[in-house]
Amino acid sequence: MDPKKKNILASLITAGIVAYWMYNQFPIIDMADPIQVGQFLLKTIGVSVITHIVMVIVLSLLVGIFTGKQDNSVFDERDQLIELYVMRVILVIFSIGFVTTLVLVGWNNLSINMSLVVLFLCMYAANIIGDLLKLYWYR
Repeated sequence: MDPKKKNILASLITAGIVAYWMYNQFPIIDMADPIQVGQFLLKTIGVSVITHIVMVIVLSLLVGIFTGKQDNSVFDERDQLIELYVMRVILVIFSIGFVTTLVLVGWNNLSINMSLVVLFLCMYAANIIGDLLKLYWYR
């Protein structure tokens, strides 16, 4: 398996695991308490980082065991263009989410605590869509 695809697959599996963790933790927190919201978001970032590191290690071991060889990563102009395009898409999606959140805060009285969660989810969704685009172009 190509190292790029392996990293994308690890990122998508991590996103699924963290989304499941967030879904289970979300009803427990009090959205009116900014301390609980901040702790929830920091814990989510920590769970995401640790899960991604573990997934990359596990996938590297599994690919090494089943294929018996280690692939060297080659990063050429095509990869640079794909990365640049994906970063643009992620920026556009997050920017749309950011402006939408500001509109909701301004006109629909969305609480500041909930707006932090919405911004985090916009970032998260943008990264998932970016990984799916990378997977599509690396096929």
